[in-house]
Amino acid sequence: MGLEVLVPLVMGALLKVAGKIGDGALGAVEDAAKGAASGILAKVKSWWSSDKVASEDLARFTAEPNVYQPVVEARLIRKLSDDPAMQAELAAMLASAGPQVDVFQSIASAHGITGARIGEMISGRAHVQQHIENASDITGVDITRMG
Repeated sequence: MGLEVLVPLVMGALLKVAGKIGDGALGAVEDAAKGAASGILAKVKSWWSSDKVASEDLARFTAEPNVYQPVVEARLIRKLSDDPAMQAELAAMLASAGPQVDVFQSIASAHGITGARIGEMISGRAHVQQHIENASDITGVDITRMG
């Protein structure tokens, strides 16, 4: 898995733990996803534990994800570029969680909205959260074949 794929996935997991994504009441599926994301955060914390500045940035990120996201993302890119073993380990952790689809929509007014249209989903999870003020013809998830 290349850095162009791995870094956004790791950042997504870190953001989920920091609470930027999936705020509100968490269902069982969201809890499982947050648990997997917590494993990614623990791995990155452990990996960066010998780097005081990186550890401090990660701690600040968990408190203020909007402010520190660019810092942590840049550090991830630099550190993962130098550590193919960690790239492989994080990629394996993400792969073991299975495919995941998270859709968050906030819409004032629309017609013909679909949160997620999935042809085939053999495993993994899909979560669609829609906040819609005025709309018609709304579909949360449209899956042709699952399992």
